[in-house]
Amino acid sequence: FLFVESVSIKTGSAEEGDGISTVAGIDLIRNILRKPGQVVRLVGLSGEQLGKIPLDDPVKEAIELAHKIQNKRSALKRHFQFLGKLLRARDTEIIFTALEKIEQSGHRQIQRHHRAEYWRDQIIDRGIDAIEEYRTEQTEADRQKLRQLWRNYNSIKSEVSKIRFARMIYREIFQGLSTD
Repeated sequence: FLFVESVSIKTGSAEEGDGISTVAGIDLIRNILRKPGQVVRLVGLSGEQLGKIPLDDPVKEAIELAHKIQNKRSALKRHFQFLGKLLRARDTEIIFTALEKIEQSGHRQIQRHHRAEYWRDQIIDRGIDAIEEYRTEQTEADRQKLRQLWRNYNSIKSEVSKIRFARMIYREIFQGLSTD
């Protein structure tokens, strides 16, 4: 940021013309400094997830390089600073909005997993009553298959087979849960 004679800050962006007010500029700097972990979050994404984020080539190359130098701590720290510098020169709102969407979809998957585990445990413990209760939440669920899996689970004495049927109940429930 460059300070000019009038009370404005030049950001280098063509959209702002003569610059933005000092208050807006300071708020912009505070917002950038408030999120120092954003670079680390970007580097932690998989290649498939990075493909969903609109990044230009220098930033993509810098993130790929960060993946390669994971075991060299001081080099990685310097590289994070470099990547932060690259991001500060760009409009990061679109990038971090896409990052938030990716992280939220991950949270939804975890919640779906926990719901499936909850219903599996309920069905194993309470049986048909829990299956009917689950059917009120998920009307598309296959009642007959869940009952059959529950009966098979209860009829088996072997602990290994019980684990196998518990997994089958979990899979059936997980597939039946809506992704919202």
